[in-house]
Amino acid sequence: MRDAVELEWAGVPSVAIVHEEMTGSAKAIARISGHPDYDFVVVGYPHIPLAVWDDEEIRTVAKTIAPQIRELLTRQPD
Repeated sequence: MRDAVELEWAGVPSVAIVHEEMTGSAKAIARISGHPDYDFVVVGYPHIPLAVWDDEEIRTVAKTIAPQIRELLTRQPD
């Protein structure tokens, strides 16, 4: 989350991808970074945390979340 916020500060549109087990921490990081309403994509079960995904699971997850990421990257600011 912090990396995504810092990229945004640098002018690089970004989206954080967070496992559902880490949403509380992601929200806290967004809040203390001054962006309490920062939207991010949540990946849940059956996907285990991403550090151990194999190539097939990466492809499956990418196909699932790509539309959400595209929407967040292309929406107009409020």
